[in-house]
Amino acid sequence: MTKRLANKVAFITGAAGGMGRAAAVVFAREGAKVAVIDLDAKEIEKTAGLVTEAGGEAIAIQCDVTDEEQVKQAIQKTIDTFGKLTTVYNNAGIAHKNFMIAVEEISAEEWDKIQNINTKGMFLVVKHSIPELLRANGGTIINKASTAALINSPGGPSYSASKGAIISFTRQVAASYAKKGIRVNAIAPGYVITPMTKAMEEVLPELDKVASEATPLGRGAQPEEIANIALFLASDESSFVTGSVIVADGGLTIV
Repeated sequence: MTKRLANKVAFITGAAGGMGRAAAVVFAREGAKVAVIDLDAKEIEKTAGLVTEAGGEAIAIQCDVTDEEQVKQAIQKTIDTFGKLTTVYNNAGIAHKNFMIAVEEISAEEWDKIQNINTKGMFLVVKHSIPELLRANGGTIINKASTAALINSPGGPSYSASKGAIISFTRQVAASYAKKGIRVNAIAPGYVITPMTKAMEEVLPELDKVASEATPLGRGAQPEEIANIALFLASDESSFVTGSVIVADGGLTIV
C-alpha cells in the first residue's frame, strides 16, 4: 500500500454503513487514523472493528450531527484520542423513503428532518472542525452531495434541495479558507447500492433494474467506488483541487 493518508486523522460521519463505512476502511488502509461517527452505536462499533481488521486505528463515537454540543464533543474526543484533526468527510445523510413523493405530500416535519441531518449536520461539523484544521496547518473537508442536486434524480424534493445547498455551501467555504490551507470539495454520487437505496425498494421493488438501465454504465456503484474518490480528495494528490464537485454517476447526468 502507498499509505496516501499517512499522518492524517479523519472524522467520518454516517459511518454506520454504506459509503461511510467503506470510506473508513479505505482511509485506514491508506494510513489514516479514523473517528467513525453515527447515531447507531452498534453499527459504528462494527465499522471500527473493520478498520482494525484492515490494520488501522479507529474510535467509534455515537453522535447526533444535528446536536451542536454532541458535534463539539465528538470532535474534541477525536482530538483527545489522536492528537489532531486533518480530514473531515461529511457523509451523513437521509432521503425520503418514498423517493417518488410529491412536494405537496411532504410534511413540514419531514422536510425539517432531512434538512437538519443533511445540511445543518454538515454545517455544524464544518463549523467546529475548521479551528482544528487551522491548528493542524490546513486540511481537507469533503461534503457528500448527490446528482439529485443537478438533475431530476431519485430522493425526493427535500433531499434534492438539501444536496443543492451542500454544493453552494462547499463552494463558499472553499473560497473563504483556500488561503488558509483548507481545501473543501464535494462528491455527487449517482445511484449507489447502499442500505438507504435498498430501503427504497419497498416503494419501487424494481429500483435496481430501473436505476441501472438509466445509468450509461449499466449498473449502480459500490460504496467502495465512492470511497476511492473521497480518498483522492483527502490525499495530497488533490492538492490543487478545491471548491469542486466531483460527479460519480456512471454517466447518469450526460443522458
